[in-house]
Amino acid sequence: MLACTAAGLLAAQSSAHAAGNLEAIATSELPSVQVTAERVEARVYDREEMDATPEGNRDLTSLISSNPAVRLDPSMSNSGNRGSLAPESFSIHGESPYQNQYLIDGISGTNSINPQENQLGLQVGRVPGFAQAYNIDTDLLDQVRVYDSRVPVEFGQFQGGVVDARIKTPTGSNRFSIKRSFNSSNLTQQQEPDVDLEKWRNGLPGYSSVWKKHFTSMSGDLRLSEDSAVLVSLSRRESEIQRQSKVLDPSAAIPNGKSTSMELRDSTDQVDNLMAKLHTRWGGGTSTNLLLKYSDRQEDLVSNTFADTSWTNRQKAMGLGFDLDQQLDGGKLTATLGVDQLDASRESSGNEFVTQLFADKSLSTYTYGGFGTESLEQRQYTARLRMDWDPVQTGNVQHRIYAGAQLLSTDASFVRAQDVRAASQTLQLNGSQKVTTRTLYRAGTVGVDYNSLGLFLSDTMQWGNWALTTSARLERDDFLNNTNLAPRARLDWDVLGDGRTLLGLGWARYFGQDLLGYALKQGKSALVTHEIQKGVLVNTPGTIERNQYDGLKTPHSDEWAFTASQQLGFDVEAGLSYVRRASRNGLTQRGSASSGYFYANGATAQAETATVSLRTLKPWKAAAAQWTGRVDFSWQSVKRNHDTTLGWESEEEAPDDIISVNGVQMLRKDKPASGFYVPRRLSATLNGRWAQAGVTWGNRLNWNGARTGIGYTGTIKGVEQYNSQRLPSYLTWDMALTYQPHWAPGVTLSLDMLNVLNRRVPLVVTTAGAANNARWQTGREIWLTAGYQF
Repeated sequence: MLACTAAGLLAAQSSAHAAGNLEAIATSELPSVQVTAERVEARVYDREEMDATPEGNRDLTSLISSNPAVRLDPSMSNSGNRGSLAPESFSIHGESPYQNQYLIDGISGTNSINPQENQLGLQVGRVPGFAQAYNIDTDLLDQVRVYDSRVPVEFGQFQGGVVDARIKTPTGSNRFSIKRSFNSSNLTQQQEPDVDLEKWRNGLPGYSSVWKKHFTSMSGDLRLSEDSAVLVSLSRRESEIQRQSKVLDPSAAIPNGKSTSMELRDSTDQVDNLMAKLHTRWGGGTSTNLLLKYSDRQEDLVSNTFADTSWTNRQKAMGLGFDLDQQLDGGKLTATLGVDQLDASRESSGNEFVTQLFADKSLSTYTYGGFGTESLEQRQYTARLRMDWDPVQTGNVQHRIYAGAQLLSTDASFVRAQDVRAASQTLQLNGSQKVTTRTLYRAGTVGVDYNSLGLFLSDTMQWGNWALTTSARLERDDFLNNTNLAPRARLDWDVLGDGRTLLGLGWARYFGQDLLGYALKQGKSALVTHEIQKGVLVNTPGTIERNQYDGLKTPHSDEWAFTASQQLGFDVEAGLSYVRRASRNGLTQRGSASSGYFYANGATAQAETATVSLRTLKPWKAAAAQWTGRVDFSWQSVKRNHDTTLGWESEEEAPDDIISVNGVQMLRKDKPASGFYVPRRLSATLNGRWAQAGVTWGNRLNWNGARTGIGYTGTIKGVEQYNSQRLPSYLTWDMALTYQPHWAPGVTLSLDMLNVLNRRVPLVVTTAGAANNARWQTGREIWLTAGYQF
């Protein structure tokens, strides 16, 4: 939680971001900045903090995972897949993990088609996706802002929170840098339950036991003229993972299942990032930024069940952004334009998926092939205009007003590049093939257009020690065809007028974003034809999967927030916050593929988060070092009537249904919470710098309270059965040690160590009926980094 004074500074930085950086190129002093925006409450991770934070894969989730409003889902933890470079999903204040808004320099980079699809296996029509369409390397960022409560009115289409990643801005320093990091399974301690052990050792999709990671990043900051500069940053994060593959022996007279063998092969999980920003001052109070964004992740996978079968899951995003700041006599005008292509695809090794049987029973059945190339493509156009007026005085009240509009147009489509078939066939004794079943999945494109318009207005009225912000956002979309009004208000009181004791209240409504992938299902199902069934040529169309959205309301969340902060001396601030979220009108699915699906506003949730924090306001000296730190203790309670991990495919659960947990009957509403839920958590950071020695020591402690793990085991006489296991509390200590020797200017050497104490405790029950069968916390993990700047 930030004090209003600090929050005001953030707003100033936001409103003068481009102009301030460019002035630094032309002069030796930054220009004075007048705050024209409302006070903003955000958790800001700056470059200095990111450098001191040990975070492994250098992705956004790893960076912000200790935020007290953020919860990861232990059941979706990649503890058994540390070789992977996929970012984990997270929930903010108990909301759906697919209802966060991800921005890059203020432009959305959120996957709104299929963020809930996380199955990596080979299946026709299924393309995995991630909510973060841009898999960003945080080494290329200057700052990350997390808005989790009292979110400003210019942000919309979310129910959880907003994560705004800011790309490094050029300073014209004519500097170049390169950095190289290394990690491997030999530098990582792991423990897996018996139920997952074989899959883990064999490197099946979603698992990795043997890997090597090499991360390389480079950047160049160039001064093009007195008024312009460019910064180009690129990185490659590569993980080489050992996976077991079933291989068919081509030398066999008749290839069959008995002529296959298992081979361990190296597969690659690779992420490429390119970010370039051109910053220019044109005179007359005009400045511009031109931003190029590119992110491409390719994960190569193989099967140890199907012969000679491999595929690549790919998430590729690229975009171009442009923003203009124009200082006017009465304030500042900001215009932003962006175009982004956000794609997810699955590229298979073959276009036919065949189960081969034999009339000769001495030969063994096997399956091989693939489903060609299928992709989900999201073309997105963004236009935003915002006007911040200079403060206006009416009597004893000062008004700070801003208003704006945002237009987002999205073309979402499913694309199958070529005809593919799935077949079951039997090789006869005479050498002919008898086809029993064959299904055609035709090439084609299915699309849906989505447009949304947001209008917003905010007025912060300052009267003495009081500040009241009243604002509203009007949204219209043509997917559910709803017009929604989202009022937001906050009241801040500087109790003594010296900025040391601050109290705040807030109320806000947030409307969620639409998941467009469900609108594509009907068109995808129309591309299916059953060519042969039971050995008979039929050529009948497949079942059309109809989806009905008539009369649905847009899901929304109402938030009540209280904040308080008190400066303790000149160097430390204590804070308290309480946030209550009530989610209503969430979408749930009913029906079936054969009868058609229809959706209802049946999902509800309620979450409460209380946080006590302590943080340094400026470095303090001890042991010849400069120290900064922060401590956050959070308590959270969540109740839901649906499973948020399923997106809109979840079914509404009646809270008064009778269920059985460990053989004891109870109401469903009393079932222990599970997904994205840790009731108590303590996070602490302590960073020290010995400037004369060139040493920086970053520390992060995370304590997670005990909780109950629960798993579904079946139904007896219509009553759902669950088993539970008490999962203990655990503490992890992460450390980053950086050395910049004075005798070698420009050189940086780093050692990052995650889970220094090597604590490996159960995180989630994987098989509810088996004792001690849990997924374990990853043990000690070591990263080595070397860098050079010249």
